[in-house]
Amino acid sequence: PVFLNDVYYASEVEEICLVDESQFTLTMANQGTPLTFMHQECDAIVQSIIHIRTRWELSQPDSIPQHTKIRPKDVPGTLLNIALLNLGSSDPSLRSAAYNLLCALTCTFNLKIEGQLLETSGLCIPANNTLFIVSISKTLAANEPHLTLEFLEECISGFSKSSIELKHLCLEYMTPWLLNLVRFCKHNDDAKRQRVTAILDKLITMTINEKQMYPSIQAKIWGSLGQVSPRPGGDRHVMKMSCKGFTSCLQITDLLDVVLDSFIKTSATGGLGSIKAEVMADTAVALASGNVKLVSNKVIGRMCKIIDKTCLSPTPTLEQHLMWDDIAILARYMLMLSFNNSLDVAAHLPYLFHVVTLLVATGPLSLRASTHGLVINIIHSLCTCSQLNFSEETKQVLRLSLTEFSLPKFYLLFGISKVKSAAVIAFRSSYRDRSFSPGSYERETFALSSLETVTEALLEIMEACMRDIPTSKWLDQWTELAQKFAFQYNPSLQPRALVVFGCISKRVSHGQIKQIIRILSKASPLLSIDRGLESCLKGPDNYNSQVLIEATVIALTKLQPLLSKDSPMHKALFWVAVAVLQLDEVSLYSAGTALLEQNLHTLDTMRVFNDKSPEQVFMEIRRPLEWHCKQMDHFVGLNFNANFNFALVGHLLKGYRHPSTHTVARTVRILHTLLSLTSKHLKCDKFEVNTQSVAYLAALLTVSEEVRSRCSLKHRKSLLISDLSMDPVPMETISSQITSPSSRTLHEPQPWASPQISDRYLSTHHYPTMGQISPRTRKSMSLDMGQPSQANTKKLLGTRKSFDHLISDSKAPKRPEMESGMTTPPKMRRVAENDYEIETQRIGNSHLRKVSVSESNVLLDEEVLTDPKVQALLLTVLATQVKYTTDDFDQRILYEYLAEASVVFPKVFPVVYNLLDSKINTVLSMCQDTNLLNPVHGIVQSVVYHEESPPQYQPSYLQSFGFNGLWRFAGPFSKQTQIPDYAELIVKFLEALIDSYLPTADEERGEEQLRTPTSPYPPTSQSQLSITANLNLSNSMTSLATSQHSPGVDKENIQLSPSSALSSGGRTRHGSASQVQKQRSAGSFKRPSIKKIV
Repeated sequence: PVFLNDVYYASEVEEICLVDESQFTLTMANQGTPLTFMHQECDAIVQSIIHIRTRWELSQPDSIPQHTKIRPKDVPGTLLNIALLNLGSSDPSLRSAAYNLLCALTCTFNLKIEGQLLETSGLCIPANNTLFIVSISKTLAANEPHLTLEFLEECISGFSKSSIELKHLCLEYMTPWLLNLVRFCKHNDDAKRQRVTAILDKLITMTINEKQMYPSIQAKIWGSLGQVSPRPGGDRHVMKMSCKGFTSCLQITDLLDVVLDSFIKTSATGGLGSIKAEVMADTAVALASGNVKLVSNKVIGRMCKIIDKTCLSPTPTLEQHLMWDDIAILARYMLMLSFNNSLDVAAHLPYLFHVVTLLVATGPLSLRASTHGLVINIIHSLCTCSQLNFSEETKQVLRLSLTEFSLPKFYLLFGISKVKSAAVIAFRSSYRDRSFSPGSYERETFALSSLETVTEALLEIMEACMRDIPTSKWLDQWTELAQKFAFQYNPSLQPRALVVFGCISKRVSHGQIKQIIRILSKASPLLSIDRGLESCLKGPDNYNSQVLIEATVIALTKLQPLLSKDSPMHKALFWVAVAVLQLDEVSLYSAGTALLEQNLHTLDTMRVFNDKSPEQVFMEIRRPLEWHCKQMDHFVGLNFNANFNFALVGHLLKGYRHPSTHTVARTVRILHTLLSLTSKHLKCDKFEVNTQSVAYLAALLTVSEEVRSRCSLKHRKSLLISDLSMDPVPMETISSQITSPSSRTLHEPQPWASPQISDRYLSTHHYPTMGQISPRTRKSMSLDMGQPSQANTKKLLGTRKSFDHLISDSKAPKRPEMESGMTTPPKMRRVAENDYEIETQRIGNSHLRKVSVSESNVLLDEEVLTDPKVQALLLTVLATQVKYTTDDFDQRILYEYLAEASVVFPKVFPVVYNLLDSKINTVLSMCQDTNLLNPVHGIVQSVVYHEESPPQYQPSYLQSFGFNGLWRFAGPFSKQTQIPDYAELIVKFLEALIDSYLPTADEERGEEQLRTPTSPYPPTSQSQLSITANLNLSNSMTSLATSQHSPGVDKENIQLSPSSALSSGGRTRHGSASQVQKQRSAGSFKRPSIKKIV
C-alpha cells in the first residue's frame, strides 16, 4: 500500500466542525468546499486541531505589516517613485544611489528622458535639488503617461510614512502626473475608470487625514486637477453627442464627473455637517480655482439634475427624498463656491436663483443659513464680477439689496430668525452640532407668501442687472425652469414653482391658465384629508392639498394682468376667488382675497365698470356656470342671484375675523373698492345710499369714520358723534401705534376717514394698467399690507435717518384699519397692453359726482330701501357684526344703527332677534357703559312697542330667498366643515369653467408652438462650447438607490446658449435705478413706477 500525506498549515484553517462522534468537517482557506473526515476518535482530533490553531494565533505579532504585491507592470512606476523620493534625502550616499537607480530605470525600461541622465559613481548631488526632481518628473509625465496610475498609487501609499520635508517634495513631483488622469476616464474602459476612482478616494482620504499638509494638498493636488487640460499633440479626449439639436463638445468633463462622484460619495458617507462633508466642500473651492467656468457648471448642473430627478419618485417633503443628502451636500458646495464669483454668476444666475427658491427655508438650521449666505454671496459676486459692467445705478440697487437681505425681516423669510449671524451658523464646524442634525432642529413657520417676498427681491436684482445687458436671457431661462416644475407633479416643489412662475412670468397663455386651474381642481378633493392638521404649514415644504391650492391661487393672482384684454378669464376669475373664499380655510381665505382684489383692480383698469355695475358684469359671465354656482351658493347659504352685493359682503365679513392683520386690511380695501365701483356707473357719490351700495356701507361702518359721517342716523342723534368726538385719546406709545380698542375715537386718522384723504388715496395709488410695471408690482396681495403709511410715520416719528426705512417693521397692530396710518393697498400687477391708459378725465370723476350731504344721506332710509329683503339683509349684516365682535368701540357703533333700524324697519327687525338675543342680555346684565346701554335700551323698547304690530317677518325669512348662511358664514373660521361635499361642487365648477372659457386643445397647441423651451441645465460658459456629460450623478447610496429605478436618466445634458422661450414683451417692472434711494415700505427696497396712474 501507498500512504499519501497532505500537509495543511495552521494559518489556512478557517473552520472546524464536529458533525457527530465519527465525522467532522474542515474548511481551508484555499479550497472551495469543506473537507469531510471520518474516524473513531473525531472528538480528540478536533480538539487537537483547535489547539494547534490557537497556538499559531498566539504566536503571531500584534500588527502584521501589509506589503502590496508588486506586479511586473507595476515595477517601473514603483521604482520611479522610490528614486525620486530618495533624491530628496538628507543622506548624500542615498541621493547618489537614488540617482543611479533613476538612470538604470530609464535604460532598462527605455524611458524617454532625452539624455538628461547618466549613471556615474562618486557623483555629488546637493540636498537642494527639488527643481531637478520636479523637472525630471514633468518630462517623464509628458513622455511616459502610461506609468501614471502605478506611479500615483505608489506615491500615495508611501506619503503617510514620509517626513514633512519629503511629503512636500512628493506633492511637488506628483502634480505633473495628475494631468494624465483624464486619459483613463474613457467610458469604454471601466477597469481604468475604477482605478482612477480608487486613486481619487486615496487622495481624498489623504486630504482628510493629513491635517498638517492640508493647505499644500489643497493647492497642489486639487488645484492642479481643476486646471486639467488636453496636452498639445497628446491624446485629446473629445466626445461628441447630440442633445436637443445641439452638438456638444466634451473635454475633460469626465474626470470632473469622477472627482465630483467621489466627493459626494465621501460627503454622504460622513453625513451633512460631518468633517468629511465639510472638507469635501472646502476642497471643491480648490478644484474650481483653476477652472471656474467648468467646475461651477458641473456643480450647478449636478444640483439641477438631482433636483429634477426628485420628480421621478416624489415625496411630501424634499427632506424625505432619497436624494436629499446629495442635494444638501451640493448646497454646501455651492455656498463654498459662491464667494469671489467661483460660481460664475454671469453664466448661471437664473439657475442659482432657481435653486435658491426651491431650497429657501428648507433643511436643518445650518443649511437654511447656507441658503441665505448663498444669496448674499451671489449678490456680492454681481457687485464685484469683472465680467459684468454695471452702471452706478445698478450697483446701487445691488448694494441696497445686500443690506436688505441682511435685515431681520429676511432672516425670518429664510427660517433663521432666531440666529444672530447667519454666516456664523452657516459655517458652524462642529460635526455633532444640532444645527446639522436632520431630526433635532426646530422648524420655523414657512408660508408661500414668504417665498413671494424672496422671489420678488431676487427678480428685482435680476431685472436691475438686465437693464445693462440688453441681450441677456436670464429671466427667460428662470421662467422656463420654474414653469417646468410648476406643471410637473412633485409635492415638495410644485407649490413653490407655481408661486415663482407667477411672480416672474412676463406673459401667459390660456393653456397655462388652464393647467393651473386643473391643478386647483385636482387638489380640491384632497383638502378634506388635510383638515385638522394644525401644522400643515409648519415646514418649508410640508405638502398637502391646502398648500397646493394656495399656490395655484397665488399664481392666478400674479398671472391675471398678463392675460389679453379681451380674455373672458378676467371676469371668470372672480368666481374662482369666491369659490376659494367658500372653502373656509384661514390660509386659503387670504389667498382668495388677494385674487379678488387683483381681479377687481384689473377689471377697473380696463374700464369694465364704467357702464355696468359689478353685479351686471359678474352675473353675466356666470350664466354658463349657473347650474354649478347655484349649488355652491346653496351650500354656503349665500344667494348671488337673490342679492349679489349682500352675498359678496357675506363672504367678506369673514375677513374681519382673520388672524392676519394684512388680510383684515385687505378686506377693508376690497369693500371700499366695491363701494366705489357700484357708484361708478351711476355717476353718483361713493357714499350715496342705494340698494347696491348699502351692503358695503353697512360692512364698513365699524372701520370707516367717513362712512359713519356720510351715512348718518335719521331718528336718533349718534351718541358716539356727540359725546366721543370731544374727547380724543392721546397716543402714548408712538412706536407701536396701537391704542386700546375701548379708547379709540372717531378722530383717529384713517385713509378713508375723509373725502380729501379718500380722493388722494385713489389718485396716488396707481394699480396695474396695460404695459406698466411698478417696482415689485407683482407682489402678492399678502405683502406690504398692514404697514403704516409714510406720511403718518413721518408725522409720528419725525425726521428719520436715510437708512431707517431698512429697519424691520414694528409689531403689527391688532386692527390696523382702525389705527393711525392704515395700510395702503398693494402695488398690483399691471394689465397687458401699452396703448390702454386711463384718461385724465378719470382724475376728476369723484368731483363731478353728486355730493351727498350727511343730513339727507341716511343709511337706514325706508324711502330708499323699500324692499323688505334688502332691509332684512342689511339688519342681518349689522347684527352679525355685533354677534361676532369683541370690540366695545365696534359694538357701540353697531348698536346705534341697530337702535335706529328697530324704529325705521320695525316689521323686519324680528329677523335678527336670534342673533341679538344673547348679546343684548349680556350687555344689560354686565355692561356699565352708558353710551353702550342707551342704544341697547332703545332696541328693547322698540321691540316691545312693535311686538303686537302685525305682520312681522320671522328669522326664517332669510331662508326663503337663500340667505340662511349669511350670519353663519360671516362668522369665525370653522375647524370642521363639510369640505368633502363642497370639494365635489368646486371640482365640477372648475371643469365647467374650463369648458366654457378656456381654449380647446388645438388652440393650446397653437399657443405653445410660439414657445421654444430653454435648457433646464446651466450653459457651460461663454466659450461657445456646448457640453453633454455623463454625470452618473453620485455614487452615494442615495443616488444609487434612485438610479436603480431610473437607469435611463443618468445622462446629464448641459447646453450653452439655449434658445429663448419668452420675450420680455417690451414691459419693464421697475422704475429708474436712480430712484432706489427713495424710501420703500415694509423695510424692502421698492422703487416707484415709471408712470403713475391717477
